[in-house]
This record gives sequence, structure tokens and C-alpha cells, in this order.
Amino acid sequence: MNLVNYLISEITWQELLLFLFLSGGPTLFWLLLCLRLDRSAPEPKFQIFKTFLLGALITIPLIFLAGFLTNLVEKSSYISGVTSILILSFLVDGLLEESAKYGILRQYIVKSLYFDELRDGFIYGMVLGLGFAFVENILYGMITSNIGQGSSTILLRGFTTTLLHFLTGGIIGYYLGLAKFSKDKVSKRKEYFIAFQGIFLAVSLHGLYNTIVRFGWWWNLIPLFLLLLITYLVILAKIRRI
Repeated sequence: MNLVNYLISEITWQELLLFLFLSGGPTLFWLLLCLRLDRSAPEPKFQIFKTFLLGALITIPLIFLAGFLTNLVEKSSYISGVTSILILSFLVDGLLEESAKYGILRQYIVKSLYFDELRDGFIYGMVLGLGFAFVENILYGMITSNIGQGSSTILLRGFTTTLLHFLTGGIIGYYLGLAKFSKDKVSKRKEYFIAFQGIFLAVSLHGLYNTIVRFGWWWNLIPLFLLLLITYLVILAKIRRI
């Protein structure tokens, strides 16, 4: 509640517009790249918008929940150091956020008539991740101490964290597609197992990314960049083979 009061009282509409613009630029870049990958059989624009909006809307309650859990972990006298970093990175951030993406995709997107080929898993998952990152970046910018720091935070996250959510959403969507379009009829248990593999990979990537970030050393940007680049190239290769 204190965060809500702070955002209402401290953030001007000019700052909010600036943050929207700064977050929107990188998001639009990744979105156009995503849609270009789907140009052979493009998805309906309203379905893309709906998916993006769902990702944006789920962000706000997740940020508050993650903040609450983070506060509990950081204040715990039983958890400290590397253990705290791993719990926050893999369980609080990774598991919470990627499970939410999975739930939205499975409940509202995969069941859609427009989700009719394996490639769609990548596309809708990536778009959902972009919606999530768009709002998350703005919120992170708003809670910084000044507009300069907020702007730089959003720009940096726009080409790192946004790419992370773009990729992890695509991974989850891809495995949901595998479960739905398996050539052999599989049981419900097998479908859930296939989908679980996607969640596991997404949480692992997300947790590893956040662990690198939380160590706070500048040279961590190198493994961070390599991690995201390799993941992107692997996903790109899979999309082109579909």
C-alpha cells in the first residue's frame, strides 16, 4: 500500500508519459521482430493485442506479490547471502512470474481457435512476455529515486529484461504447443509433463539471469548478454524449422 501511495503522490504525468515512451520503444522493437517471424501465416491483430494486454494486466498483482515475498526473504534471519539470492532469483522471481505466464497461456490462449499450429506457441508466448515486461519496466522506473535514474533503468531493462521475458514466454508457449499438437495422442498426464518442461526451462533461464544481475558486478553483463543471445539463436533456429 505504501508503494501505491508513493506512485500516486510522487510521479507526475510528464514522468509517466516519458516512462511509457521509453518502455514502449524496445517493446515495439521486439514485437515487430516477433511478428516478422510469423509473416508466413500472421495471427489476427486483435488476438495479438489481447495476448499483450493479458501479459500487461497480470504484471501489477505479480509485482506486489513478488515484492511482499522478497521482503519476507530479505528480512529473514535464517536466509542470507547466496542462498537468499538463489531463492529470490529462482523461486520468487522465476517460478512466480513464469507460472503466471503459463497459466494465462494455457487458460486463455492455447484453447483459442487461432492457436492452430506449433509456431503459434512461440508467437503468443513472446507477445505475452512483452506485455508483462512493458508494464514491469515502467513500474521499476517509477520506484527509482529520480527521473534520470528511472529513465536509464527502463532503457537498460528494455534490451535485457524485456528480451528475457520475450524468450521465456516463447519457451513456455512452444512447449504448450508441443503438448497440443503432438503427432501421437498423449494422455493428459503426458501433456502436463511436456508443458512442465517448458516451465522448468523458463524458470531456469529466468533464475540464472536474475542471479547474474543480483551479484551486481559490471562484468556480469558479458555472461548476461551471451545467455540471452544463445537462447535467442536457439529459439530462432527452432522457429525456422517449423
